[in-house]
Amino acid sequence: VLTTIILYYLYYVEGAVTPLMLPYYHMSFLYFLYLLVVSNAIGAFTAFIGGLSDKIGRANLTIYGTLTVGLIQLAAIPHIHTKFAFAVAYCVIGFVEGIILVSTPALIRDFSPQMGRASAMGFWALGPTVGSLLASVVATRTLNHLQPWQDQFVISGFVCLGVVLVAFFGLRELSPQLRDQLMVSENERALVEARARGIDVEKATSHPLRSMLRLDLLSSSFAISVFLLIYYASVSVLTLYGVVIFNRTTADANGINTWYWGFDAAFLILVGALSDRFRVRKP
Repeated sequence: VLTTIILYYLYYVEGAVTPLMLPYYHMSFLYFLYLLVVSNAIGAFTAFIGGLSDKIGRANLTIYGTLTVGLIQLAAIPHIHTKFAFAVAYCVIGFVEGIILVSTPALIRDFSPQMGRASAMGFWALGPTVGSLLASVVATRTLNHLQPWQDQFVISGFVCLGVVLVAFFGLRELSPQLRDQLMVSENERALVEARARGIDVEKATSHPLRSMLRLDLLSSSFAISVFLLIYYASVSVLTLYGVVIFNRTTADANGINTWYWGFDAAFLILVGALSDRFRVRKP
């Protein structure tokens, strides 16, 4: 959870300093939006590479991927002076994060009991919300004292490297043998339940990708994607909105954002706990 929070913190620092960063790079708002689209699209497609975590090791992928983005954040971005070079660095971070953010929920799933799954995913989802909260809090507390906006990237880079050390010595995962044992147990139970409902298991599992093309799965995926437009608008342009529309300073706009993300984070845990308590997955 801590690693996920820091990964999102790194990724969303740009949203906290957009009003200062765009003029520095002579970057238009439209160019900035296209950059967000491209970087997020790269992350979405590289998520497929995250499937290699079962072979490479989820902890290894998380630790060394976090180290990579931390070094880019600390050593590269503060010294970039063109918008194209910044776009390339930001897309590289999106590439690596897309891979890592598949392995972290898998790690949490391994260590969370079946009946506490909603709470576990609520804690994992603290990554994007507390990551955004952290970016806003740090910007609020430091922008007025540290004038160059690049300092926000330096701070987040150092924090990330500190978390990499913690993860290197503390992050573990289930052994492949134990995970296989758990998966076999779950699969056997699922097979028994499926056969009891009269489902042809062999036919249903012969084409796994085709079996995903169902209305309930596709519609829920589409629904959460559209719903997340609100979230992505918030992490990307909420600070800029406060500065341009309400004439706030960048630090003050981030101060307002902290309330937004604070409530978001609190309700993640609350709804997860309630979902587990009442065994309802449709909040």
